[in-house]
This record gives sequence, C-alpha cells and structure tokens, in this order.
Amino acid sequence: MAWLDNLLNHFALYPTHLFALLFVMALSKSTVLISSVLPPASVMLLTGITVSQSSLHPGLTWLAVVMGAAAGSMLNYHIGQLMGHTRLVTRVTTKHADKFLRVQQQLQKNGVLVLFTARFLAVLRYIVPLAAGMLRLNAVKVYAVSLASACAWAALYVGIVTGISVF
Repeated sequence: MAWLDNLLNHFALYPTHLFALLFVMALSKSTVLISSVLPPASVMLLTGITVSQSSLHPGLTWLAVVMGAAAGSMLNYHIGQLMGHTRLVTRVTTKHADKFLRVQQQLQKNGVLVLFTARFLAVLRYIVPLAAGMLRLNAVKVYAVSLASACAWAALYVGIVTGISVF
C-alpha cells in the first residue's frame, strides 16, 4: 500500500495533475472506443473525486469532469460524422432501415431531450452523440446540449462525494 500513499502524496503536491487525471477519466468515460474497456464510470469518477477532496476545490473538480465529459461527447459526435459515410454503416442502416429511421426521427424530433438524458445512461452516453454525428444534427445544438448535460452530470458526481447539494 506504499504505492497508494505515494500516489496520494503526489496528487496533494501537484493538484494540476489531479485536475488533468479527472479530465481524462471523464473524457474516457464519454468516448465510445475507450469506455468499453474501462471500469464503470461511477467507480472511476467517485474514486477520483474522493481523492481530489484533499487537494482540489470542489468547483475545480466539477470543472475538470465537465470539460472531460463535454469533450468526449463532442469527440463522439465527430466520430459519428466520419462514420456516417462508410460502407459498413451504409450496409447496416439499409439492412435495419426501419429501426434507423425511428432513431433518426426521435433524434430530430426530441434531439435536445434525448441528447441531454443520454448522458445519465451508461451506453447511451456515447452512442447518442455518435448517432447525432452520423445523422448530421446541428453541431452547435449538440455542443450546447452536451455541455449542459455534462454540467448536471458532473454536479451530481461531485455533489455525491463532497456532500454539496446540487439542486
């Protein structure tokens, strides 16, 4: 357990490293390719936020998680844009045209609500922004909703650990 003490001492001396770690953790949990191989977001983030209590202000902890989560959603949106014109995606969408059409209609009809609430559901956290990119939804709208949902999501996580009431 000496390695854990050394790690905690390092973060106490260098809170900017902890800020960067929280950013990377939130980013990775919001990115489709990375999130699949990591432990659950709740375990990672709650652990990281708990460690941060001694060396980072809760506001800075919140900011790091917001920045990482929003950046992950935006990255997924752009990955979706790139994937939207590949042969594989075209084959899948034509094979399952009825399901894809329903998803497309829901995202276009209720895009803001779907994008916002997807942040709070594990797999949808990265699938919905990916689909929004494939469907070429308005980037500014996706960015704004991703940022708003990341703010609420981060507030819940930081609030749970620090005991600060979020709502």
